Amino acid sequence: MASSTTNQVFDTVFGTKYHTPGAELQLPRKVPMRVEPKSYFANERTFLSWCSMATTMGGVSSAMVGLSMSASGSSEGRLISHKTVDLVSAVYVPVAILMICYALFTYEWRSKFMHRKQVGFFDDKVGPITLAAIVMVTLVAITVMAFIDVLL
Repeated sequence: MASSTTNQVFDTVFGTKYHTPGAELQLPRKVPMRVEPKSYFANERTFLSWCSMATTMGGVSSAMVGLSMSASGSSEGRLISHKTVDLVSAVYVPVAILMICYALFTYEWRSKFMHRKQVGFFDDKVGPITLAAIVMVTLVAITVMAFIDVLL
């Protein structure tokens, strides 16, 4: 029972023949779909680019923590406090982990479609927009925190 509910939610979010406008007009295929080798490589390339971006975000977060530590332990002469840097790092790391999880999910989902030679829609309209919004909100919050820290 839970599997059918999960499939219905999955179909609604990512689109199938029953939930995508205009898809019901497609005729059923008599010949199995041919998947080009470049489709596998494109799927892998997309996965690696998402992982690269997430690794960059995680690396920036780690570098901020490492570079914010001073030898004397005081924060004199610094514009942004250690508390703000720690908060930024604490926000950046979960966003990077979320991006890697999304990349893995999308890669597996598209790979299953290709291995089964299933006719479907490979585009994801929800994921990239959601992740971009999360990253944008995170960057705006970090900028606001930095300005507040500098002004106060």
